[in-house]
Amino acid sequence: MSLYTRDKVYLSADRGTYWQYDKGTGLVSLYVDNTLVWTADSSEVTTVADAVKTGVQRVYNGFCKVGATAGFVVGGGAVNTGLMATCPAGQTASTLVVPLAGVLNVGDTITAVHLVGQIESAGNTVTIDVNLRKMTTAAADVADASVASMTQISVTADTAIGSANGAIGSLTEVVAADETFYLLITVTTGASTDIALQGAIVTVTTAS
Repeated sequence: MSLYTRDKVYLSADRGTYWQYDKGTGLVSLYVDNTLVWTADSSEVTTVADAVKTGVQRVYNGFCKVGATAGFVVGGGAVNTGLMATCPAGQTASTLVVPLAGVLNVGDTITAVHLVGQIESAGNTVTIDVNLRKMTTAAADVADASVASMTQISVTADTAIGSANGAIGSLTEVVAADETFYLLITVTTGASTDIALQGAIVTVTTAS
């Protein structure tokens, strides 16, 4: 059994026997039958800070919706495809909105975002633009602002979409309370082309 308070952590081995870690002093004490029997002094205690993990990749391929310009088909247009969305041939500036729900925690630092998927080009030009956007709550209205954009993908051959060509990188965006993030994806497909999106990968630095 463990018990956490604002300043102390208790780890219980048995009734009346437990370890106490005091965050204020950094001391560890052992109690037996609720009586203090031993305390480590500062030379015996190593304070361990929260472990910072860099390059943590979180996968998102859940809810998304067609944006202001039609063309995308959410869910790939067929039952149980596993795709997040597809965009068929002959579309101009079709938009897809992808809320990054469940992959970000307050305090995370977003360092990169990239799409995962495939372009079927057949010799026609296909372009993909991606904008990472942030929404912040406010009394007057929710603020919607651009964080960063991906270098446009423009290809005329079948192409895999991944971190090498579909990334928004070199970010240092810290997720604060009352903020949410989403991707705005804009694509143009040629006469014999289509795009299949599996999802998005968000790379963060996080404290465990």
